Amino acid sequence: MKTLLLAENHPPTLEHLTGLLAQAGYTVSAVSDAVAAMEHFVAGNPDVVVVGVDLPRLEGGHVGQLIRNHSQGARVPIIAIDKGHLGKARGVQAVLGLKVNAYVADPLKPGELVAKVDELVRAAEAVAPTDGIDALLARPAVTTGELKGYPLPELVHLLYRQRMNGVLVVAYRDLTRRVFFARGGAVNYDSSARQDALPSFLLERGIVTEAQAEIVVQALSSGLRIGAALADAGVEAAGEELLEILRDYTRDRLAQVVAMREGRFAFYTGEEFQQEVATVEIPALAPVLEGARRAIPLRVLAAPLRRHLGEFPVRSPEFGKDLPALGLDTDDLKIAMQINGRLLLRDLLAYGRGDLRRGYSLLWFLKLTGGVTFSAAPLATEGAASSAGPDVIAPRKRKSLPAELAASLREGAVKIITSSYFHSLGLDIAADMEAVKRAYHETAMKFHPDNYAEFDLSDLEDLLDSVQEKLTASYRVLSAEDKRKAYLQFLLSKLDVGGRASAINPEAEVLIRRGESYLKRKDYRMALQLFEEAVALNPREPEYYSYLAWATYHAALGPLKDRAKEAQKVLKRALSLNPYLERAQIISAIIDNDLDDATSARKKLLKVLELNPNSKLAKAALRKVGR
Repeated sequence: MKTLLLAENHPPTLEHLTGLLAQAGYTVSAVSDAVAAMEHFVAGNPDVVVVGVDLPRLEGGHVGQLIRNHSQGARVPIIAIDKGHLGKARGVQAVLGLKVNAYVADPLKPGELVAKVDELVRAAEAVAPTDGIDALLARPAVTTGELKGYPLPELVHLLYRQRMNGVLVVAYRDLTRRVFFARGGAVNYDSSARQDALPSFLLERGIVTEAQAEIVVQALSSGLRIGAALADAGVEAAGEELLEILRDYTRDRLAQVVAMREGRFAFYTGEEFQQEVATVEIPALAPVLEGARRAIPLRVLAAPLRRHLGEFPVRSPEFGKDLPALGLDTDDLKIAMQINGRLLLRDLLAYGRGDLRRGYSLLWFLKLTGGVTFSAAPLATEGAASSAGPDVIAPRKRKSLPAELAASLREGAVKIITSSYFHSLGLDIAADMEAVKRAYHETAMKFHPDNYAEFDLSDLEDLLDSVQEKLTASYRVLSAEDKRKAYLQFLLSKLDVGGRASAINPEAEVLIRRGESYLKRKDYRMALQLFEEAVALNPREPEYYSYLAWATYHAALGPLKDRAKEAQKVLKRALSLNPYLERAQIISAIIDNDLDDATSARKKLLKVLELNPNSKLAKAALRKVGR
């Protein structure tokens, strides 16, 4: 059955088309936003994509463009659908830059969309790849899902146990990372992000300079292998030295992938990639432990061990067999030697060798890989009576918290406790649910006492507990749509949001903030869409029309005079609601100046300054009049 990605932000249309396309014989992945669309495309590698023309943009680009520019996107058919069934079709000109294969004005028109999808899928089948990485990725994934909950450590372990060949693809927003596996171990890595690539790794490690890194980038893009690319940059690295660099790079980047908690993943089996990528061998399981220590919260590592705290951990036979794949360093081996069935897990973690995070992460890792089992009673040592008691470890004395670190934690904690729910997470009201989740995890982890387990936190304990309570309350409110709306209504009623003339509509205010962020990025089309939605929610607020006019002026098609005329119509509505609206008058003056009517522009700006002599916007606009 062919797979289809459907991305549409109008819920009734999405629901209807999902059913329609499923009845036509397609396995449909239906999403309503650009982030999910890119993640499903990269991880799911669908046979065909159907995307809404007005889907909100991601990083300034339409999903159609992002998919087509992706390494997997050259072959996939893309169909853009419009809102003809709602009487809002934008016309074929709206998709001219999206690099789509077809445009359907009314996707609900009987027979039209399904027929177009079938036609393009048949055409794509005729030119489907037959070998190499593209052929491997064209097959259905053997497993796929969300990265929420850290599923990759277990998957990497499973690939090792089953000695599998294939490609692990992970996607987050417009980022793609791929890890190539041979006989159960990672042998190569690549990424769509320049900062993830090998030249950046070489720069981080001080192996190349910035100038040399740029030469390596250019050489690799021209098709040279890494050895030749380094030689072009004047870097001597060959043989075992070069292999060691590649091993370190692959190991480091897989550790980064393992700890990802947002986005989607998929694993495709096959070994065709081995003809296209260089391969190296690394300890197959070592990146799992490294990734956990870098980014997986201690509470996540501790959860599977909690029920064993009153038991006695002991190394299993698998530990010895897997030792080369585990890649443990000297400190980890010292802890592992204490896992002898004679110490309570609780005591081993609290007082054994290494700090708390090292101990927890190692025991979590060994439990995951089958390197440790747990006994209800202490094991007898050789030659000792079976009734002998357990071994005991003396408590470890904690270090004093450095004064600079203590001051930083105290200052940050006070800011969080005394801030609004948004500011406690470092967010503004335009933040979406994904940003709320990410900010909560990052901030809670930064201020969690477990991160400072080796230090004496007695002076800060109550303060850090209060921080966790505030962050948890912030997340509970901001991650629930109804609670967030109620809180935002309360917050906006207490704050100055720009002298609104009408009753505040929280949803409209969020849209205005998001539109402003797109204006700063000069994505006027996306800003226009958001401002139109805000005006629809609160048509009595004159300030909204000012924003809408500015976006209209820049986003509208046609010559300057036509764009100016459309914008002035919107400004007329704003000034009818408030004749003294400063922003509207300034925008009107800027448009007049662009039309070479400096007299009118100067007159309007002087009128603004007469009412508000301190208007920085008016002064800045006046300086440009006549230029």
